[in-house]
Amino acid sequence: MGVPSRATVRLLVNPVVRGREYLSELPGPFIFVANHPSELDAPLLALVLARIAPRLVAVGAAPQTGARGAFESALGLRSAGRLAGLLNRGVSVLLFPENDRADDGTLTPFNLGAARLGIQTGVPIVPVALSGTYRALPPWRHLPETSRPRVNVVFGRPIRPDAGSEPSAVNDDIVTAITLGMAEVKNGWYGALRAEAEGTLVAAGSASDEGGAETGTARWRRIWKATAPDEVQRRTVWVK
Repeated sequence: MGVPSRATVRLLVNPVVRGREYLSELPGPFIFVANHPSELDAPLLALVLARIAPRLVAVGAAPQTGARGAFESALGLRSAGRLAGLLNRGVSVLLFPENDRADDGTLTPFNLGAARLGIQTGVPIVPVALSGTYRALPPWRHLPETSRPRVNVVFGRPIRPDAGSEPSAVNDDIVTAITLGMAEVKNGWYGALRAEAEGTLVAAGSASDEGGAETGTARWRRIWKATAPDEVQRRTVWVK
């Protein structure tokens, strides 16, 4: 079916948004950085961010399929310099920095582009954890399920890197925040913070998450877990 429009997303899924309070006192623009398990991600975030960041450009969507985020092809965005120019004009940017897309919905390594852009411009980087979009529309399906499943959008605390920050360290902070948001959906807000404090917070679907190196069984378990509905719903800020 291709990439759904924002209007279509309203009919396909039931978004639950958390962490909007982190953005309420900041004027913007923002660099939103999200994981990217599904073709639903870019239009979903365009819908959720319509009031927070009405001027938004999404870049780097669907790295595996070659599809692009909303507006990118029309504007011909290709360089960090042009993105910095947009931010300087008050336009927020949505980045999907995973170089590849896992077929089980788990995180893959992030490139350093978002971290470098935040360091260069001083614009706040807002980590965004997406959960449930993989279940709603996994990459092997052409049509989403018809039950209007719940999908979760969790905004993390904005990251304000200094001009001399190391891109790799900033990138680590982004990945940790997104992992924390994904853990919040699974284990609740307190459970996620406790896992972080105890040092047991790991990227969903990593070898540590499964207790060992990848095997066919471990991969099957990750796919099964990713397509199962989540049950924990706490600290909900907005439901639409």
